[in-house]
Amino acid sequence: MRKLWCILNKEFLLLVRDIPGLIILFLMPVLLIFVVTLAQENALKSQNSTTRILFVDELKSPFSIKLLANLDSSGFFQPVADINALPVNEKQAKDLIGDGDYKFGIIIPRNDTAIILLIDPTLQETYKKTVTNTLTYIIKGTQTNEAMEGILASLPHNMQPAIRGMVAETMQKLPPVRESYAIREKSDIQPNVIQNNVPGFILFAMFFIVIPLAGSLITEKNEGSFQRLRSLPVRLSAILGGKVIAYLVVCLLQFTLMMWIGTSVFPVFFGFPPLQLGHQYMAIIIVTIAASLAAIGFGIIVGAAANTHNQAAMFGSVMVVLLGIVSGTFLPIHIMPKFFQFISHGSPMRWGIDNYLNLFIREGNIASILPNTILLISFFGFAMIASIAIFAKQK
Repeated sequence: MRKLWCILNKEFLLLVRDIPGLIILFLMPVLLIFVVTLAQENALKSQNSTTRILFVDELKSPFSIKLLANLDSSGFFQPVADINALPVNEKQAKDLIGDGDYKFGIIIPRNDTAIILLIDPTLQETYKKTVTNTLTYIIKGTQTNEAMEGILASLPHNMQPAIRGMVAETMQKLPPVRESYAIREKSDIQPNVIQNNVPGFILFAMFFIVIPLAGSLITEKNEGSFQRLRSLPVRLSAILGGKVIAYLVVCLLQFTLMMWIGTSVFPVFFGFPPLQLGHQYMAIIIVTIAASLAAIGFGIIVGAAANTHNQAAMFGSVMVVLLGIVSGTFLPIHIMPKFFQFISHGSPMRWGIDNYLNLFIREGNIASILPNTILLISFFGFAMIASIAIFAKQK
Protein backbone atom coordinates (compact mmCIF):
# COMPACT_ATOMS: atom_id res chain seq x y z
CA MET A 1 0.00 0.00 0.00
CA ARG A 2 2.88 2.36 0.79
CA LYS A 3 4.38 1.69 -2.64
CA LEU A 4 1.08 2.50 -4.29
CA TRP A 5 0.78 5.70 -2.26
CA CYS A 6 4.27 6.79 -3.34
CA ILE A 7 3.44 6.12 -6.99
CA LEU A 8 0.20 8.08 -6.62
CA ASN A 9 2.08 10.99 -5.06
CA LYS A 10 4.53 10.93 -8.01
CA GLU A 11 1.69 10.94 -10.55
CA PHE A 12 -0.10 13.87 -8.93
CA LEU A 13 3.14 15.86 -8.78
CA LEU A 14 3.71 15.22 -12.50
CA LEU A 15 0.17 16.31 -13.28
CA VAL A 16 0.35 19.51 -11.25
CA ARG A 17 3.66 20.49 -12.82
CA ASP A 18 2.43 19.82 -16.35
CA ILE A 19 0.57 23.08 -16.97
CA PRO A 20 0.13 22.57 -20.76
CA GLY A 21 -1.27 19.10 -20.08
CA LEU A 22 -3.77 20.48 -17.56
CA ILE A 23 -4.86 23.10 -20.08
CA ILE A 24 -5.50 20.37 -22.65
CA LEU A 25 -7.40 18.29 -20.11
CA PHE A 26 -9.72 20.99 -18.80
CA LEU A 27 -9.68 24.14 -20.94
CA MET A 28 -9.92 22.60 -24.41
CA PRO A 29 -13.11 20.55 -23.77
CA VAL A 30 -14.67 23.58 -22.09
CA LEU A 31 -13.93 25.81 -25.08
CA LEU A 32 -15.25 23.16 -27.46
CA ILE A 33 -18.52 22.64 -25.61
CA PHE A 34 -19.12 26.41 -25.58
CA VAL A 35 -18.33 26.83 -29.28
CA VAL A 36 -20.32 23.80 -30.47
CA THR A 37 -23.35 24.43 -28.22
CA LEU A 38 -23.62 28.12 -29.08
CA ALA A 39 -23.18 27.37 -32.78
CA GLN A 40 -25.91 24.70 -32.68
CA GLU A 41 -28.26 26.98 -30.78
CA ASN A 42 -27.67 29.80 -33.25
CA ALA A 43 -28.33 27.40 -36.14
CA LEU A 44 -31.61 26.33 -34.53
CA LYS A 45 -32.66 29.95 -34.02
CA SER A 46 -31.85 30.80 -37.62
CA GLN A 47 -33.96 27.85 -38.80
CA ASN A 48 -36.86 28.99 -36.65
CA SER A 49 -36.63 32.61 -37.83
CA THR A 50 -38.37 33.91 -40.93
CA THR A 51 -36.52 33.76 -44.25
CA ARG A 52 -36.73 36.74 -46.56
CA ILE A 53 -37.64 35.79 -50.13
CA LEU A 54 -38.10 37.94 -53.22
CA PHE A 55 -41.56 37.72 -54.76
CA VAL A 56 -41.84 38.63 -58.44
CA ASP A 57 -45.49 38.75 -59.52
CA GLU A 58 -45.81 39.39 -63.25
CA LEU A 59 -49.21 37.68 -63.53
CA LYS A 60 -51.16 39.70 -60.92
CA SER A 61 -53.78 36.96 -60.66
CA PRO A 62 -55.97 35.97 -57.68
CA PHE A 63 -53.70 32.96 -57.26
CA SER A 64 -50.51 35.06 -56.98
CA ILE A 65 -52.18 37.45 -54.54
CA LYS A 66 -53.34 34.53 -52.38
CA LEU A 67 -49.88 32.91 -52.57
CA LEU A 68 -48.26 36.11 -51.36
CA ALA A 69 -50.70 36.22 -48.45
CA ASN A 70 -50.09 32.56 -47.58
CA LEU A 71 -46.32 33.06 -47.58
CA ASP A 72 -46.65 36.09 -45.34
CA SER A 73 -48.95 34.32 -42.87
CA SER A 74 -46.94 31.07 -42.79
CA GLY A 75 -44.55 32.30 -40.09
CA PHE A 76 -41.60 30.86 -42.04
CA PHE A 77 -41.13 33.45 -44.77
CA GLN A 78 -41.08 37.19 -45.20
CA PRO A 79 -41.91 37.87 -48.86
CA VAL A 80 -40.44 41.01 -50.37
CA ALA A 81 -42.46 42.16 -53.38
CA ASP A 82 -41.34 45.81 -53.49
CA ILE A 83 -37.94 47.49 -53.17
CA ASN A 84 -37.80 51.28 -52.91
CA ALA A 85 -41.58 51.38 -53.49
CA LEU A 86 -41.19 49.63 -56.87
CA PRO A 87 -42.23 46.04 -57.69
CA VAL A 88 -39.35 43.57 -57.95
CA ASN A 89 -38.73 42.35 -61.50
CA GLU A 90 -37.09 39.12 -62.66
CA LYS A 91 -33.71 40.64 -63.58
CA GLN A 92 -33.47 42.51 -60.28
CA ALA A 93 -34.34 39.33 -58.36
CA LYS A 94 -31.66 37.32 -60.17
CA ASP A 95 -29.05 40.03 -59.50
CA LEU A 96 -29.90 40.33 -55.80
CA ILE A 97 -29.92 36.56 -55.23
CA GLY A 98 -26.77 36.09 -57.30
CA ASP A 99 -24.99 38.70 -55.16
CA GLY A 100 -26.09 36.92 -51.97
CA ASP A 101 -28.39 39.71 -50.69
CA TYR A 102 -31.30 37.26 -50.69
CA LYS A 103 -31.25 33.47 -50.59
CA PHE A 104 -34.50 32.62 -52.35
CA GLY A 105 -36.99 34.09 -54.76
CA ILE A 106 -40.31 33.17 -56.42
CA ILE A 107 -41.13 34.26 -59.93
CA ILE A 108 -44.69 33.99 -61.27
CA PRO A 109 -44.28 34.69 -65.01
CA ARG A 110 -46.79 36.68 -67.04
CA ASN A 111 -47.49 33.85 -69.48
CA ASP A 112 -48.76 31.59 -66.64
CA THR A 113 -46.15 28.87 -67.17
CA ALA A 114 -44.11 27.08 -64.51
CA ILE A 115 -43.50 28.92 -61.24
CA ILE A 116 -39.76 29.51 -60.81
CA LEU A 117 -37.87 29.14 -57.53
CA LEU A 118 -34.66 31.20 -57.58
CA ILE A 119 -31.95 29.83 -55.27
CA ASP A 120 -28.59 31.19 -54.16
CA PRO A 121 -26.04 28.71 -55.63
CA THR A 122 -23.80 28.94 -52.54
CA LEU A 123 -26.37 27.43 -50.14
CA GLN A 124 -25.74 24.13 -48.44
CA GLU A 125 -27.77 21.27 -49.88
CA THR A 126 -29.58 20.40 -46.63
CA TYR A 127 -30.74 23.96 -45.97
CA LYS A 128 -31.71 24.44 -49.63
CA LYS A 129 -33.85 21.31 -49.65
CA THR A 130 -35.57 22.22 -46.39
CA VAL A 131 -36.61 25.66 -47.63
CA THR A 132 -37.54 24.61 -51.17
CA ASN A 133 -39.67 21.73 -49.85
CA THR A 134 -41.55 24.14 -47.61
CA LEU A 135 -42.04 26.65 -50.44
CA THR A 136 -43.26 23.89 -52.75
CA TYR A 137 -45.71 22.71 -50.10
CA ILE A 138 -47.17 26.23 -49.71
CA ILE A 139 -47.38 26.73 -53.49
CA LYS A 140 -49.07 23.35 -54.04
CA GLY A 141 -51.47 24.01 -51.17
CA THR A 142 -52.44 27.37 -52.68
CA GLN A 143 -52.90 25.77 -56.10
CA THR A 144 -55.11 23.06 -54.57
CA ASN A 145 -57.22 25.67 -52.83
CA GLU A 146 -57.58 27.62 -56.07
CA ALA A 147 -58.61 24.44 -57.92
CA MET A 148 -61.30 23.70 -55.31
CA GLU A 149 -62.57 27.25 -55.52
CA GLY A 150 -62.79 26.86 -59.29
CA ILE A 151 -64.78 23.65 -58.97
CA LEU A 152 -67.16 25.25 -56.46
CA ALA A 153 -67.61 28.26 -58.70
CA SER A 154 -68.73 25.98 -61.52
CA LEU A 155 -71.57 24.53 -59.43
CA PRO A 156 -75.06 26.06 -59.36
CA HIS A 157 -75.32 29.04 -57.03
CA ASN A 158 -77.91 27.39 -54.81
CA MET A 159 -75.53 24.46 -54.10
CA GLN A 160 -72.41 26.48 -53.32
CA PRO A 161 -73.30 27.51 -49.72
CA ALA A 162 -74.17 23.93 -48.75
CA ILE A 163 -70.96 22.54 -50.28
CA ARG A 164 -68.83 25.21 -48.63
CA GLY A 165 -70.51 24.50 -45.31
CA MET A 166 -69.81 20.79 -45.63
CA VAL A 167 -66.14 21.45 -46.45
CA ALA A 168 -65.75 23.85 -43.51
CA GLU A 169 -67.44 21.41 -41.12
CA THR A 170 -65.23 18.54 -42.29
CA MET A 171 -62.08 20.65 -41.84
CA GLN A 172 -63.09 21.59 -38.30
CA LYS A 173 -63.51 17.92 -37.37
CA LEU A 174 -60.00 16.98 -38.46
CA PRO A 175 -57.76 16.26 -35.44
CA PRO A 176 -55.02 18.81 -34.70
CA VAL A 177 -51.31 18.00 -35.01
CA ARG A 178 -49.04 18.42 -31.98
CA GLU A 179 -45.47 17.53 -31.11
CA SER A 180 -44.56 15.06 -28.39
CA TYR A 181 -41.32 13.41 -27.24
CA ALA A 182 -41.11 9.65 -26.81
CA ILE A 183 -40.12 9.82 -23.14
CA ARG A 184 -41.30 7.98 -20.06
CA GLU A 185 -44.78 8.88 -18.85
CA LYS A 186 -43.64 10.34 -15.52
CA SER A 187 -40.42 11.87 -16.83
CA ASP A 188 -39.80 15.56 -16.15
CA ILE A 189 -36.73 15.70 -18.42
CA GLN A 190 -37.20 17.64 -21.64
CA PRO A 191 -34.72 17.04 -24.52
CA ASN A 192 -32.69 20.11 -25.49
CA VAL A 193 -29.27 21.06 -26.81
CA ILE A 194 -27.69 20.90 -23.31
CA GLN A 195 -29.06 17.44 -22.55
CA ASN A 196 -27.61 16.16 -25.82
CA ASN A 197 -24.25 17.98 -25.88
CA VAL A 198 -22.95 17.55 -22.34
CA PRO A 199 -22.70 13.71 -22.48
CA GLY A 200 -20.64 13.87 -25.66
CA PHE A 201 -18.16 16.36 -24.26
CA ILE A 202 -17.84 14.46 -20.98
CA LEU A 203 -16.47 11.51 -22.96
CA PHE A 204 -14.45 13.79 -25.24
CA ALA A 205 -12.77 15.42 -22.24
CA MET A 206 -12.07 12.07 -20.60
CA PHE A 207 -10.45 10.57 -23.68
CA PHE A 208 -8.19 13.59 -24.08
CA ILE A 209 -6.21 12.33 -21.10
CA VAL A 210 -4.44 10.18 -23.70
CA ILE A 211 -1.98 13.02 -24.35
CA PRO A 212 -0.64 13.61 -20.80
CA LEU A 213 -1.08 9.97 -19.76
CA ALA A 214 0.76 8.55 -22.76
CA GLY A 215 3.30 11.34 -22.49
CA SER A 216 4.14 10.46 -18.89
CA LEU A 217 4.64 6.79 -19.81
CA ILE A 218 6.93 7.71 -22.72
CA THR A 219 8.94 10.11 -20.54
CA GLU A 220 9.45 7.41 -17.92
CA LYS A 221 10.50 4.91 -20.60
CA ASN A 222 12.90 7.29 -22.36
CA GLU A 223 14.47 8.73 -19.20
CA GLY A 224 14.91 5.35 -17.57
CA SER A 225 12.75 5.99 -14.52
CA PHE A 226 10.38 3.21 -15.57
CA GLN A 227 13.24 0.70 -15.71
CA ARG A 228 14.54 1.88 -12.34
CA LEU A 229 11.11 1.36 -10.81
CA ARG A 230 10.97 -2.13 -12.31
CA SER A 231 14.38 -2.93 -10.81
CA LEU A 232 12.90 -2.23 -7.37
CA PRO A 233 10.50 -4.65 -5.67
CA VAL A 234 7.56 -2.86 -7.30
CA ARG A 235 5.11 -4.78 -9.45
CA LEU A 236 4.08 -3.51 -12.86
CA SER A 237 0.48 -3.69 -11.67
CA ALA A 238 1.31 -1.20 -8.90
CA ILE A 239 2.97 1.19 -11.37
CA LEU A 240 0.04 1.09 -13.76
CA GLY A 241 -2.44 1.02 -10.89
CA GLY A 242 -1.06 4.31 -9.60
CA LYS A 243 -1.62 5.88 -12.98
CA VAL A 244 -5.13 4.45 -13.19
CA ILE A 245 -6.14 5.89 -9.82
CA ALA A 246 -4.51 9.28 -10.47
CA TYR A 247 -6.17 9.74 -13.85
CA LEU A 248 -9.46 8.37 -12.53
CA VAL A 249 -9.46 11.38 -10.18
CA VAL A 250 -8.76 13.62 -13.19
CA CYS A 251 -11.69 12.12 -15.12
CA LEU A 252 -14.00 12.61 -12.16
CA LEU A 253 -12.92 16.26 -11.97
CA GLN A 254 -13.64 16.63 -15.70
CA PHE A 255 -17.07 15.10 -15.18
CA THR A 256 -17.75 17.51 -12.31
CA LEU A 257 -16.62 20.47 -14.42
CA MET A 258 -18.92 19.51 -17.30
CA MET A 259 -21.83 19.01 -14.91
CA TRP A 260 -21.23 22.46 -13.43
CA ILE A 261 -21.15 24.04 -16.90
CA GLY A 262 -24.38 22.28 -17.89
CA THR A 263 -26.29 22.98 -14.67
CA SER A 264 -25.01 26.48 -13.81
CA VAL A 265 -22.91 28.26 -16.45
CA PHE A 266 -25.13 27.82 -19.51
CA PRO A 267 -28.39 28.69 -17.67
CA VAL A 268 -26.95 31.73 -15.86
CA PHE A 269 -24.89 33.33 -18.64
CA PHE A 270 -26.67 32.16 -21.80
CA GLY A 271 -30.24 31.52 -20.70
CA PHE A 272 -30.24 27.83 -21.69
CA PRO A 273 -32.33 25.34 -19.72
CA PRO A 274 -30.20 23.64 -17.05
CA LEU A 275 -28.91 20.13 -17.47
CA GLN A 276 -31.25 17.68 -15.75
CA LEU A 277 -29.60 14.60 -14.29
CA GLY A 278 -32.69 12.53 -13.59
CA HIS A 279 -32.88 10.40 -10.48
CA GLN A 280 -30.58 7.44 -11.17
CA TYR A 281 -27.54 8.80 -9.30
CA MET A 282 -25.97 5.41 -8.67
CA ALA A 283 -26.23 4.61 -12.37
CA ILE A 284 -24.53 7.92 -13.20
CA ILE A 285 -21.65 7.04 -10.86
CA ILE A 286 -21.28 3.61 -12.46
CA VAL A 287 -21.32 5.07 -15.98
CA THR A 288 -18.75 7.73 -15.07
CA ILE A 289 -16.31 5.26 -13.52
CA ALA A 290 -16.69 2.82 -16.43
CA ALA A 291 -16.17 5.57 -19.02
CA SER A 292 -13.18 6.91 -17.08
CA LEU A 293 -11.56 3.47 -16.99
CA ALA A 294 -12.07 3.06 -20.74
CA ALA A 295 -10.41 6.44 -21.39
CA ILE A 296 -7.53 5.54 -19.07
CA GLY A 297 -7.07 2.19 -20.79
CA PHE A 298 -6.91 3.96 -24.15
CA GLY A 299 -4.25 6.35 -22.84
CA ILE A 300 -2.13 3.58 -21.31
CA ILE A 301 -2.14 1.38 -24.41
CA VAL A 302 -1.14 4.36 -26.58
CA GLY A 303 1.67 5.20 -24.17
CA ALA A 304 2.84 1.60 -24.10
CA ALA A 305 2.88 1.24 -27.89
CA ALA A 306 4.32 4.66 -28.82
CA ASN A 307 8.04 5.37 -28.68
CA THR A 308 8.04 9.18 -28.87
CA HIS A 309 5.92 12.06 -27.66
CA ASN A 310 5.14 13.04 -31.24
CA GLN A 311 3.78 9.58 -32.02
CA ALA A 312 1.57 9.55 -28.94
CA ALA A 313 0.35 13.14 -29.33
CA MET A 314 -0.39 12.82 -33.05
CA PHE A 315 -2.07 9.42 -32.90
CA GLY A 316 -3.88 10.07 -29.63
CA SER A 317 -5.31 13.48 -30.54
CA VAL A 318 -6.36 12.42 -34.04
CA MET A 319 -8.01 9.25 -32.74
CA VAL A 320 -9.90 11.16 -30.04
CA VAL A 321 -11.24 13.63 -32.60
CA LEU A 322 -12.20 10.81 -34.99
CA LEU A 323 -13.89 8.87 -32.19
CA GLY A 324 -15.71 12.05 -31.17
CA ILE A 325 -16.98 12.59 -34.70
CA VAL A 326 -18.22 9.05 -35.30
CA SER A 327 -19.61 8.77 -31.76
CA GLY A 328 -21.93 11.80 -31.96
CA THR A 329 -19.98 14.41 -30.00
CA PHE A 330 -20.09 17.05 -32.74
CA LEU A 331 -22.81 15.79 -35.09
CA PRO A 332 -25.89 13.62 -34.49
CA ILE A 333 -25.19 10.03 -35.48
CA HIS A 334 -28.43 9.65 -37.43
CA ILE A 335 -27.33 12.19 -40.09
CA MET A 336 -24.07 10.35 -40.79
CA PRO A 337 -23.59 7.85 -43.62
CA LYS A 338 -24.65 4.29 -42.85
CA PHE A 339 -21.03 3.12 -42.80
CA PHE A 340 -20.10 5.62 -40.07
CA GLN A 341 -23.19 4.68 -38.10
CA PHE A 342 -22.11 1.05 -38.27
CA ILE A 343 -18.49 1.57 -37.18
CA SER A 344 -19.59 3.90 -34.37
CA HIS A 345 -20.98 0.84 -32.55
CA GLY A 346 -17.37 -0.23 -31.95
CA SER A 347 -16.34 3.08 -30.37
CA PRO A 348 -15.93 3.13 -26.56
CA MET A 349 -16.72 6.83 -26.67
CA ARG A 350 -20.14 6.06 -28.14
CA TRP A 351 -20.78 3.42 -25.48
CA GLY A 352 -20.29 6.04 -22.80
CA ILE A 353 -22.31 8.72 -24.63
CA ASP A 354 -25.22 6.32 -25.15
CA ASN A 355 -25.15 5.47 -21.45
CA TYR A 356 -25.37 9.13 -20.44
CA LEU A 357 -28.14 9.77 -22.98
CA ASN A 358 -30.06 6.82 -21.54
CA LEU A 359 -29.87 8.43 -18.11
CA PHE A 360 -30.12 12.15 -18.95
CA ILE A 361 -32.85 11.95 -21.62
CA ARG A 362 -34.57 8.56 -21.51
CA GLU A 363 -34.36 8.32 -17.71
CA GLY A 364 -33.09 4.77 -17.87
CA ASN A 365 -31.82 2.73 -14.94
CA ILE A 366 -28.87 0.49 -14.13
CA ALA A 367 -30.30 -2.32 -16.26
CA SER A 368 -30.47 -0.08 -19.34
CA ILE A 369 -26.81 0.97 -19.07
CA LEU A 370 -25.49 -2.48 -18.20
CA PRO A 371 -24.60 -3.71 -21.75
CA ASN A 372 -22.52 -0.64 -22.66
CA THR A 373 -20.98 -0.54 -19.17
CA ILE A 374 -19.77 -4.12 -19.61
CA LEU A 375 -18.28 -3.14 -22.96
CA LEU A 376 -16.46 -0.16 -21.40
CA ILE A 377 -14.99 -2.22 -18.58
CA SER A 378 -14.05 -5.00 -21.02
CA PHE A 379 -12.24 -2.45 -23.18
CA PHE A 380 -10.33 -1.26 -20.12
CA GLY A 381 -9.39 -4.84 -19.23
CA PHE A 382 -8.25 -5.58 -22.78
CA ALA A 383 -6.19 -2.37 -22.88
CA MET A 384 -4.47 -3.17 -19.58
CA ILE A 385 -3.66 -6.75 -20.61
CA ALA A 386 -2.33 -5.57 -23.98
CA SER A 387 -0.25 -2.84 -22.28
CA ILE A 388 1.30 -5.31 -19.83
CA ALA A 389 2.14 -7.61 -22.76
CA ILE A 390 3.77 -4.71 -24.63
CA PHE A 391 5.82 -3.71 -21.59
CA ALA A 392 6.90 -7.32 -21.08
CA LYS A 393 8.02 -7.54 -24.68
CA GLN A 394 9.96 -4.25 -24.41
CA LYS A 395 11.75 -5.56 -21.33
